[in-house]
Amino acid sequence: MSRSARTADAPRPARALVRDLTATTSPAVAPEVILEARPAIDFLVSLMLDTESELLPVDQEWHVEARASLSDALKRDLARVFGDEKTGKGIGAAIAPLVVQEPSARTAADVVALAGRIQAADLLGSLCDDEEMRVPLELASRMLAGEAGLRDEAIAAFPEPYRPGIGRLLDDPAAEVRALRRVLRAWAERFAPIEARIAAMEQRDVDARRADLERLPLAEFVERTTGGVRWVADPAIRRLVLSPSYFARPYNYVFGGTGWHMFAYPLAEAAIGADADAVPAASIRLFKALGDESRLRILRLLASGDLYLTEIAERMGLSKPTVSHHLAQLRAAGLVTITEAGALTYYSLRRDRIADAGVELSRFLGGPTS
Repeated sequence: MSRSARTADAPRPARALVRDLTATTSPAVAPEVILEARPAIDFLVSLMLDTESELLPVDQEWHVEARASLSDALKRDLARVFGDEKTGKGIGAAIAPLVVQEPSARTAADVVALAGRIQAADLLGSLCDDEEMRVPLELASRMLAGEAGLRDEAIAAFPEPYRPGIGRLLDDPAAEVRALRRVLRAWAERFAPIEARIAAMEQRDVDARRADLERLPLAEFVERTTGGVRWVADPAIRRLVLSPSYFARPYNYVFGGTGWHMFAYPLAEAAIGADADAVPAASIRLFKALGDESRLRILRLLASGDLYLTEIAERMGLSKPTVSHHLAQLRAAGLVTITEAGALTYYSLRRDRIADAGVELSRFLGGPTS
């Protein structure tokens, strides 16, 4: 059975700040916007984390030691349910949407308790809401419900990275859920000593953004909060959740489901409480991003207008994975905005952030120097 006790030193965050935009915008396109601190999300992100580059030194050390302290069996469980290069994508990340949709799941202990109540079908149902996944998910759901002879067809219908994890889930659903529960229980024990501090960081971030949420248009608020993701209204999205994440920095973890969308956005520098004499991580990101010829060429292309990934790759003479990597660095530095409109994704230059880099970059891009 999963553990349901709450850690003594991890206070529940303050009540979520909710803004109802339907008074000023058409109800068909205006979602309820929820800005809230939820350590439960950061707990999961810290478990899925593949880099510690933007953590405080004490937390980099914690993360390395916490991972190393897992037994060999738990490390195998972790690779099995959350995936790695050998095992492919696991089913474990599918618990995040379930946590988002459960208002009472606010701490690591709450996540463990929730995991004790869910079954394989719940994980499968929250795996992905993309159009391309609907047929594979339907086939897999039918097999879990007892329809025989669908295993190979269901697995083959999924994109390649998902097939190993789906195969494990369909072959032994109870074992996959048990492995997930074991990993979450073990990680909650390791997360407990830092949870209260992480919760305080998150709450400082939320408190600092309250005024912006009230005064800015939604699209501008989301772009500023996420550091470069442009929100496009979707009549199907009725609830938009934004929660700060210390462990996501400098990226966003994005989750979604029927009628809702969530950004676990990078916690602001000011909320961390780092040494005042330290160089801000945002400044380091900015100038690292600019210290590469290919990334400067991408910025120059975007200075002439918005472009799709394929267009940038063709003009650069580079592969799309390579360009995507460069764009990720530019987005992390706040230099580029990504806009997803349906099946289309394009990139734009953030000229306000460009100005922060000084006169030299403006001159390179052909803009004014004074």
